[in-house]
Amino acid sequence: MKKIIASLSLSLLVLAGVSSQVLDKEQMKNTAWAGLGSPIDGDPVFYGFTDTFQARFDRGKFTIEGMLNWSFLANYDYKYDIDNFVFGTSNLNPLSIKYGVRPQGENARGGNNTVSADALALYDGYDNRANVSNTIQDSYYVNFLYHPTKNLDLGVGTKLNWQVGPAPKYGSWLWERDAHIRQGGFSTAYDDRSGSYTQTSTETTGSYKFDVDRPGTADVVGFVPYANKYAKRAAGIRYIAEGDIDLQLGAALPNGFNTDDPAVNFGIQVGPADWLSFSAAIEGAFEEKANFYSGATFGINFFVLDVYFAADSLFTEAKKDQAYGTGAAIAFTIPNTKIQIRPEAGINFFENTDYTPSLYAGGSLAFAINKDIGFDLWSSIAIGSKDKNWDDNDATDSWNGGHVFDIRPEITFAYSEHTTFAAYFDYENRKAFDGTSRSCWASGVFWTYIF
Repeated sequence: MKKIIASLSLSLLVLAGVSSQVLDKEQMKNTAWAGLGSPIDGDPVFYGFTDTFQARFDRGKFTIEGMLNWSFLANYDYKYDIDNFVFGTSNLNPLSIKYGVRPQGENARGGNNTVSADALALYDGYDNRANVSNTIQDSYYVNFLYHPTKNLDLGVGTKLNWQVGPAPKYGSWLWERDAHIRQGGFSTAYDDRSGSYTQTSTETTGSYKFDVDRPGTADVVGFVPYANKYAKRAAGIRYIAEGDIDLQLGAALPNGFNTDDPAVNFGIQVGPADWLSFSAAIEGAFEEKANFYSGATFGINFFVLDVYFAADSLFTEAKKDQAYGTGAAIAFTIPNTKIQIRPEAGINFFENTDYTPSLYAGGSLAFAINKDIGFDLWSSIAIGSKDKNWDDNDATDSWNGGHVFDIRPEITFAYSEHTTFAAYFDYENRKAFDGTSRSCWASGVFWTYIF
């Protein structure tokens, strides 16, 4: 399977230096970013600067890795004029700042856009940033791993990033090609940073428990999180064997584990043949609202098919409190070229039959212009879920689930063996469930240097 996937990466070689959240080998890497755009309506505004430094060191049986994100980001007043700049560690990225900051005062619910009283009665806090809360990134990570044998890893860290199987990504780091919306639009109830339920010491760590977003709680609802990343902020153990049968077995105690209400994450991936792999994971086992994931990958020559199924908020006593997602992606390289295409599609549906399914379709096109320059284009359309009960009210009978359309071209230039430059442009149109439309664009450049 690894050979097949490697063969599909030919057209992406010049992009490889800027595509990893956690380093997969010993190195140091620094990525500097600057960007601008137009949140909502109005003139372009400057977002600021971000610098991200990562390092990984392998010494004997030990691995130590870490990251720190520093930013010099702009604040805006309610008219979206730059008010001041803030310097410090940052967990923001272009996906979370391209709508601007949350306006204060009379414009707090939508800037220049008006929201009806009937709409406000359905939800709380709806404004131009309502959907960016779970695009927040880690401002740092620190991981420690011990390898007692070649195939065994013991790890503890704030972002182990251990995962099995294929699944859509969501809210990736600011310089990554998939730092945009995927798989069914937005959701506000899930934070992918820590994978933990309770507060530990004085640190608020987020939640692996998924509460199904009711249509109307955000302007486009329908994203279902995937539990294939079984060790995030956690202490974990995994066994990885390669041979006639590839095998990965892993378990983790998520941050916030407590003996009164224990929760354990598990992951397994089996590759019985070079062209076939199956995987499954559960997040929050022995708990209500556990999240389940299963996936498979089939690969032949220059063709790879990924399929997956996820179920969230399982085993709850509450009725109609579960969500499901399934989908597939096909990656292939056009023969005799270095052009790689990856269309993908998915559907998310709910136990509550009053909520209509949310739909997603997207794809990427990537190729090497020459040995130093690469081009990547990504685009998608996500259609949100609607509450059928809206049809029974004259004030809401025209509402639907809304949509998010996004397109992002990017050019990457490998200046040298250690230095890569890239520039991107991102355009997004959002139509909320109540018919309110917003558009924004963002553009930026980044410089990555690998030591």
